[in-house]
Amino acid sequence: MALKRKRNGTVTAAAAAAAAAGDRIVSRDLSRDDVRDPSPSTSEELDAATAYSTLIATLKSRGGGQTCGFQTKERDHSSDDVPNADTERNGGLSDKEDTEPDQSDDEFQDDDGDEILEEQVDDENLETSTVDEFKVHLDHKLGEGEIAELDSAKSKLNVENIASGFLNSKWIIDKEKFPKAESKLSHYNVKARLRSQWANVAKRKFGDFQSEHQCQFYSLCNSYYDILHTRKGGKKLSSETMDACLLHIINHVLKTKDLVSKNNDKLHNREPTGVFNSPRDQGFTRPKVLVLLPMRNLALKLVKRLLALAPPTQKATVDFKQRFFDDFGLGEEDKDDKQASKPADFKFIFDGNNDDHFRIGIKFTRKAVKLYSDFLSSDIILASPLGLTTSIQEAKADTSKNIDFLSSIEILVIDFADVILMQNWSHVVSLFDHINKMPSKQHDTDIMRIREWYLDGHARYFRQTIFLSSYPDAAINALFFRQCVNHTGKAKLQCRYDGVLSNIMLQVRQVYEGVQCESITDVDDARFEFFTKQLFPRIKESLQGGTMLFVRSYFDFVRLRNFLKAESASFCLLGEYTKSSDVSRSRTWFFHGQRRIMLYTERAHFYHRYQIRGIRELIFYSLPDHANFYSEMVNMLGGGQNPSCTVIYSKFDKLQLERIVGTQRAQKLLASKETMMFF
Repeated sequence: MALKRKRNGTVTAAAAAAAAAGDRIVSRDLSRDDVRDPSPSTSEELDAATAYSTLIATLKSRGGGQTCGFQTKERDHSSDDVPNADTERNGGLSDKEDTEPDQSDDEFQDDDGDEILEEQVDDENLETSTVDEFKVHLDHKLGEGEIAELDSAKSKLNVENIASGFLNSKWIIDKEKFPKAESKLSHYNVKARLRSQWANVAKRKFGDFQSEHQCQFYSLCNSYYDILHTRKGGKKLSSETMDACLLHIINHVLKTKDLVSKNNDKLHNREPTGVFNSPRDQGFTRPKVLVLLPMRNLALKLVKRLLALAPPTQKATVDFKQRFFDDFGLGEEDKDDKQASKPADFKFIFDGNNDDHFRIGIKFTRKAVKLYSDFLSSDIILASPLGLTTSIQEAKADTSKNIDFLSSIEILVIDFADVILMQNWSHVVSLFDHINKMPSKQHDTDIMRIREWYLDGHARYFRQTIFLSSYPDAAINALFFRQCVNHTGKAKLQCRYDGVLSNIMLQVRQVYEGVQCESITDVDDARFEFFTKQLFPRIKESLQGGTMLFVRSYFDFVRLRNFLKAESASFCLLGEYTKSSDVSRSRTWFFHGQRRIMLYTERAHFYHRYQIRGIRELIFYSLPDHANFYSEMVNMLGGGQNPSCTVIYSKFDKLQLERIVGTQRAQKLLASKETMMFF
């Protein structure tokens, strides 16, 4: 590594030692095509990886970030190449090759950006009167005792505050004081150019916000809490929540860029003194935000809104915009007319391109927003869990790829978590094993400017994780409390429900039969035993037919299918993997009584919303996660004089019971010593 001597021409011994330790890495020309496997395969790469680890250890032991007299190399984000045809390098899954030129110069050098200079002065004056949570969160000094407490995952959510916009609901946090919700964006130190654009786009009704709920939610985002929001609700509430989240994301990205730019100027204009402190303002890699979404159509809506909220100076040009619309939109020939008869919530989720395999990088430059940017040069990575899992698997199988772009994520947003639950939640769980890990390469990063908590391997304690869902779930709760260890704290929305029984249009006797079970590991066996010994003998002897068995879990579906086969029962199947031809055949058989039992899964109903005719008796082997599915299924009952509905439940179904029968009824149901209740 060639040392850049100071103006007085001196280089200290400590500087020479550090340079020698990192010489083989810092001096390497890590071009866009030079991405190798995390595990070195040659002696040269092994030596380089060892030198890199040695250099990081040396810097950590020295502390304080002093560069001891030699000039550190400043990372220049502006040299990032435009996307190429390589699917992993451009962050997309398309075979199209990008030919548009890079229209931006160095995005951190705003020599002609008078507007940005004026805004920096305005922001500095603003910060004297209000606390900048961005600085407070990232500059926090983490002690060993605090780390041990965070790792113990024993924090209790005991401070409550009324949740605006929801009846009888509250936010609960694990800190002593709830952040104050101010109605003016200036209080939150939002960038001036971003505030101006928000004023032009957002329909403000509560100060600078669209609603009081949005204001309260943004105050939690801005304070960098880990957030579990489980009441996104309909289209309006969902859009308000995402707008607040996007405002926070863009503000974080712009503040990060402006901080690096400001420190670059200080380094360029510094006095030639003997010793100076290198600013700690960067991570191992550039990407700071990761947003997970289940399908392309939802990603399209998010990017459109992101571009609408971005300041005009940042989006004078949007590179590869048409390609993005082609890849994530839906052509006229692909539109499905069958959706016209589907419920509104179904249309909201599935209207458009519902492909669940994608990943794309988004980069903010001085005068442009680049879509399909190289992952390592992106500010935001937008992906589906399946698309990101594919990247992880490809990195394991191909020595030319890695997932170092996940090493410096500071904000993780998992939107439509309830929809992802209907896909494969294990992809989300496995992601936490790969995020905020030490990178395998330097990637042209100035090591002297990496924040110390990155070097210490403490990045996960500074990552803000936001879960957005339409309902609470045990799997989401488990991930939130076990894997989210943000030092700022946790915030969770706790709601009371009225239930959906009022949505049932028919006079139906609903029988709730409780299963006694003390352990969650035994609940599946207890439920199966109750069904086979208490309910199935009656179903088998009945001559009526038209019995619908509704199951939540695919494992229960397989178990019941095997049992019905063993009992030589007359039944048909309707699951998420059932072929279209078999679906039509099963529905016809069931309606005409040629099959007396139909086995139906929640996932099949989620993806298709079939209208099943011929149901005379409905049995919920397990309650659905989506409360509206309960009322939809009960309203399908017909074809008999006395339609009935039977529900098998246990005390471990508390979350589902609350949403279906209401919080108050669910509490009475679970506290009662009676094993049978009627509604």
